[in-house]
Amino acid sequence: MKYKYHIKGGEGCNKDRNKAKELVVEDFKQLASEISSKVPEEFIYVIFSSGGGTGSGASPMLIDLLVQHMDKKVGAITIIPGENEPFKTHINSYECFRELADIEMASTIVLDNNSFKNKMIINQEFVKAFEEMMDMPTHTDVRGNIDKAEMKELIETRGMLTINKVEKAESTAAKLVESFKKNIYAPIEADKVIKYIGLLLAKPLEITDIKKEVGNYLDVFQGHHSEYTLCVLAGLSLPFTRLQDIKEKVKESQEDIKKNLKATSVNKLNEEIDFLSSSSSASNKQSKSNANDIFAKYRKK
Repeated sequence: MKYKYHIKGGEGCNKDRNKAKELVVEDFKQLASEISSKVPEEFIYVIFSSGGGTGSGASPMLIDLLVQHMDKKVGAITIIPGENEPFKTHINSYECFRELADIEMASTIVLDNNSFKNKMIINQEFVKAFEEMMDMPTHTDVRGNIDKAEMKELIETRGMLTINKVEKAESTAAKLVESFKKNIYAPIEADKVIKYIGLLLAKPLEITDIKKEVGNYLDVFQGHHSEYTLCVLAGLSLPFTRLQDIKEKVKESQEDIKKNLKATSVNKLNEEIDFLSSSSSASNKQSKSNANDIFAKYRKK
């Protein structure tokens, strides 16, 4: 990592998104200065978990600030929590995407913890796929290639972006369509909303079969590769169905959570049984004590 900046007061937020937002507000001037001086690139991907506290709370606000006040093209790389992860992560993820959906930003790559039990596999698969996507313009061929301007158009397009790969031996439209459904990303919406396709081909295939699956695209950028077929889908809808499932799961559990939270603040030991006490008078309702009274109460006599 070439540059690191530790945001002021950033010692973790214990999944408290509002605390993370305050950290950005308080330190944005210095944070913006660091980005301006050390990141000259026009395009930035902000990487974070949607279910945590620090990244989930700070990132949508940071992206919005970068877009509107620093004239940067900004995308997001984030991950949705798995169905068996803690309740709080699902609440945070849903709220995070509610904010992201309102920002006029570049592409959003949404990984899904439901895709593999081993989360490190998701990270490894994504890093490899991302590098291969960014490497697409280097594969030149007399039959055509994807140039840097087209690559830029893909990643700067608003909406969800996925990167799908099949090896040369399996480079058919059917296998490629299958890869759209079995991968590390959040499920694609069934609404067939899409803007662009980037297609690096190992072998010729029938692109109309892809069109039937994902919808009518505005344009397709096509190149060639000797070892595998890589397909980038850009301008997809955000994974609203997956997020709606998260919302429903939260709603199903909210009464139990409320009960659990309330239970810890209720004293169920409300009957006095100290019959050995010399005092037999009924105790009056306890009034609020000041701190010194409480100190005295617990000091050894």
